[in-house]
Amino acid sequence: MEGVQSVLDGGFQVDVQTTSNRGWTPEELADRALAKFISVSDTADEQIKAQALVFKDQIRHVLVFYMKEAIRSDRTTICAEL
Repeated sequence: MEGVQSVLDGGFQVDVQTTSNRGWTPEELADRALAKFISVSDTADEQIKAQALVFKDQIRHVLVFYMKEAIRSDRTTICAEL
């Protein structure tokens, strides 16, 4: 996975991530989703920061699990339609 970040006029930030010759893995998609859902301030109290990072990691595992389940379910549906 490759990424580029740019800041345009007015402070508008663009973040582009791509893959080469493949789709996104559930782990990569979970990381991208978590970047939108949960952010932890660098200036947060260390205990709060540690707790937030543990929570973020737990949510990542849940997201990956259910994305893999969705992939399996979709493959089952496709096989049934063939």
